[in-house]
Amino acid sequence: MVIECTGVGPLVFHAIEHLAPDGIMCLTGISPAGRTDRLNLDALNKEMVLNNNVVFGSVNAGLRHYEQAAAALGATDPAWLDSLVTRWVPLERWEEALERRPDDVKTVVEIAG
Repeated sequence: MVIECTGVGPLVFHAIEHLAPDGIMCLTGISPAGRTDRLNLDALNKEMVLNNNVVFGSVNAGLRHYEQAAAALGATDPAWLDSLVTRWVPLERWEEALERRPDDVKTVVEIAG
């Protein structure tokens, strides 16, 4: 599974080309206006169909929504927010983060100690 949020055309298509069979990719970023890239759509279509890949887009939110979320989080009890992260997993054991445990609320993969 890939979640792409840059909207950078070449990076998006590179990721699509490297999806594993049965891979899923969610596009959440959009490219700048006026961008043109040459694509071999026949090859891309063949790659996606033969590998049973799924690529879809999702609208995150507008700036106003992020500002509202930041304000709401800023007014929230910090102890309650801390309780939402129930497990920290070091990057080298990231696979463990995907294992669902009964008491999990939010598991964080720690990039740096």
